[in-house]
Amino acid sequence: MKTHITLAVLVWASMAMVSGLPEEDWRPKLGGNYKEAKLSRATCGGKKELEPGEEVTISSPGYPEKYPNNNKCKWDIVSKDPKDTLEVNCPSFYLRKSKWCRGDRLVLSDGKKAAQRLCGQGQKKFTANSNQLTLTFRTNKKGKDKGFECTVKSLAAYGSLGTTDDMFSSTDAPTTKPPATKPPTGGNCNCGVANPSRIVGGVEVSPTHKYPWQVGLKIRRQSAYWCGGSIINDRYVLTAAHCFFNKEGERESDRGLVVGVGDHDMSSGSDDVSGVTKLVAVKKVIIHASYDPKQYDYDIAVLLLREPLNLSSHEEVGAVCLPQDDTKTYVGEMGIASGWGTLQSGGDQPSKLMEVKLPILDQSCWGKSITPRMMCAGYKEGGKDTCQGDSGGPFYVAENSKYVQVGIVSFGDGCASPNSAGVYARVSKFLSWIKTNTAGATYCQ
Repeated sequence: MKTHITLAVLVWASMAMVSGLPEEDWRPKLGGNYKEAKLSRATCGGKKELEPGEEVTISSPGYPEKYPNNNKCKWDIVSKDPKDTLEVNCPSFYLRKSKWCRGDRLVLSDGKKAAQRLCGQGQKKFTANSNQLTLTFRTNKKGKDKGFECTVKSLAAYGSLGTTDDMFSSTDAPTTKPPATKPPTGGNCNCGVANPSRIVGGVEVSPTHKYPWQVGLKIRRQSAYWCGGSIINDRYVLTAAHCFFNKEGERESDRGLVVGVGDHDMSSGSDDVSGVTKLVAVKKVIIHASYDPKQYDYDIAVLLLREPLNLSSHEEVGAVCLPQDDTKTYVGEMGIASGWGTLQSGGDQPSKLMEVKLPILDQSCWGKSITPRMMCAGYKEGGKDTCQGDSGGPFYVAENSKYVQVGIVSFGDGCASPNSAGVYARVSKFLSWIKTNTAGATYCQ
C-alpha cells in the first residue's frame, strides 16, 4: 500500500468499499487437514451452507450482461463450523455509483446489522465477524451496468492459520523503545542473494521467490497484504511506520498482525514451499519516535517476530543487505521495488508479487519538498511507479553482486503520473536506529 495524498487506501478498507476504491482482502490459502476450496454457483438468491474452505460464487442476474432494473436478489450464506468466518471477494464489480450507495447496491449484513453497502466500480472485499452473512442486491429504475461476480468463502479457524492461541493473540504494546538485549550478531548466512533462474508498469517477479526477503503484512484471517516489508535478520522485518496509522493519523491496532514469508501468489497455495511459506506472528511493532503522520518524515518501523527465521536452510527465505555507507546517494542508479500493490491508482491489486525498475533521483526531486531522510525515484514521463499496497516494501539496488535495500516505499502524488516521483524513506539515514532496535538478532553477512 503506497500512501499518497489520500493516504493508505488499502488499510482502511471499510471506507474504500463505499467510495469504490479497492479493499485489501484476497482469498487466503488453507493448509492443515482441509481440502482445497470447492467451487459452486448460486442463482439470484438462495441459501447455502459451506464446509470449511468451501466457497460459492454469486453474480448479478445476466452477468456479464447488464442487470435488470427494479430487481432484488438475496443470498443467505452460513459456514457449517460456527468458529469460522466468511470472506467476500468481488474481483469484477460494476454497479452504478450513487451517494452513500442508495441506488443500485449490494448490501452485506453481518448478522442482523447492515455492515457494508457496495456500489461503483473496482474490486470489493469484505470479511464478516461471524459464520453468517446475508448479501442483498437491489436495483432501481434509473439505469443499468455490467453487474458483479463474487465468491463467498468459509475461512477455517484452524489449518495453516496457526493455533487458536496464536490466532487471537495480539502483539505486545507498540513502542518506540529498543529492546534491552545484546547487540546484533553476524550469522552463517548471506544477505542480498536473489534466486535467478503490479507495481504500475512493472512485471511479475520471475522466478517465484526471486527476492526471498520480501514479505507481506496483514491481519490474520484477512487474505491480502496491505503493506510490504523486508527480512533484515532472523528476528526482524523492516517496513514503513505509516502502515500502522489511519488517514486521520491515529495509531491502528496490531491485534492479529502477521507477515507472509516465502510467498509469491497470495491467492493460491500452488507455489507455496512446504515448511517455508507461512504466516509468522508479530510480537512487537517498533515505530521511530520522530515519525510524523502528517509529513511522513522518519517513515520507518521494525517488526519483532514471535519466532526466529531460518535464513540458511531454504533459498526461498533470506535477508536483504543494508547499506554500509551513509554518504552514498545512489543518484543515477537503477533501483528495484517489489510488492503486491495495485497496478494503477485506485485499481486492482494483483495476487502475484510484482517488481519495477526505477531510476534514483537527486534531492531536488523535480521540485518536490523532501527531507534528508527521504529519496525519490521515477521517470519524468511517468508510466512506472509503486502504488497503493506497496507501502513499507523494499527498494533496493544491486551492489557487488548482492541486493542492498536503500529505500522503503513511503508516499507520492498518485501513481506513475508524469513529473511526479515516488518518495522512499532513505534507509542509510537509519542504520544506527535499526541496529539499536534489533538488538539480539543475527544478521547475515
